[in-house]
Amino acid sequence: MLPPFQDGMYLPVGDHPATWDDIVGRFGGNRRRQGFCNRLRAFLDRAKGCEFIKVYVFGSFISAKDDPGDVDLLWIYRQNLDLDTLSRDCKELLDYGLNRAREGWDMWCCSNDEVTINYLMEGWRRDKSSEKKPRGVILIDLATL
Repeated sequence: MLPPFQDGMYLPVGDHPATWDDIVGRFGGNRRRQGFCNRLRAFLDRAKGCEFIKVYVFGSFISAKDDPGDVDLLWIYRQNLDLDTLSRDCKELLDYGLNRAREGWDMWCCSNDEVTINYLMEGWRRDKSSEKKPRGVILIDLATL
């Protein structure tokens, strides 16, 4: 279960594990958000089929905004994964430019290395204001889908 929004806008600081039901229940409230949920679920199912481990979700989609701009993701795949052996479908999930052009979403990726993950997530765990206030992110364990 996800915690309530802090200041009525963002999740409190921390990495918040979430189930699919948590995400739809909290963030699928209007037609635009429902569309994002449908597309997100399709991406999650593809990622699970690619044996990715988890995904961080952040940005305006996991805020209280009625009209979020997009969904921001960081795919985490197992260490020492031979990217050359992935199917075309799986490689496409890791192609930032392709996903940005097709979906308008920002999707990054890295191996399951905590140092790298924390380095990448540092900026995304903050809002875009000039104060760069800390905010929470969602973590989905793909094995639970």
